[in-house]
Amino acid sequence: MSSLERRQRGLLDLVKNRGSATGDPYLQRVANSRQLAMVRKIALWWRAVSLEAQCRLTAGLLKKLGCLDSLAADYFDRNATSPFIEELSLGFLASLRDHDDPLIRAMSQFEFALLKARAGSAEMCEIEWDRNPDLVVLALQSGGELLAREPNCRYRMQVSRDLPGMVACSRESAAHERTRRHPA
Repeated sequence: MSSLERRQRGLLDLVKNRGSATGDPYLQRVANSRQLAMVRKIALWWRAVSLEAQCRLTAGLLKKLGCLDSLAADYFDRNATSPFIEELSLGFLASLRDHDDPLIRAMSQFEFALLKARAGSAEMCEIEWDRNPDLVVLALQSGGELLAREPNCRYRMQVSRDLPGMVACSRESAAHERTRRHPA
């Protein structure tokens, strides 16, 4: 590895907050500079803006819950990210697949499946929600309050390019009665 390549990797590690700049006086100066903090802030802001543009529903939910910036920073710091917004968005959404919050999990899986279906994927995806997804989307679009989870109730959403409107959802009660509906 050349000296230039080592330095470039060191700068990237500093921007992505992946450790210290040991052994290189230049990288040590950069690590202790306020300019690095500004570059990092700009890079994270740009990623968040890109995610908000491409993943409107998930980013809107994360923003409403007050965790968009921290989750975007965490994703950016821990992953090699693509300069292409479509790939960056899919990677970010996939990273939320195992999130502790079931609403964040469901929304990110829904938006991931929707982006894939719009891109022509023939895959059928099923997402389980703990509350009515139509009302969640409506609350995000109108700025209203998010509804609490519905005890003893599940919503199963299917996303596929082959479905009318690409989305279908059914509600299951504790008795597992299914009611079929198609969101607008």
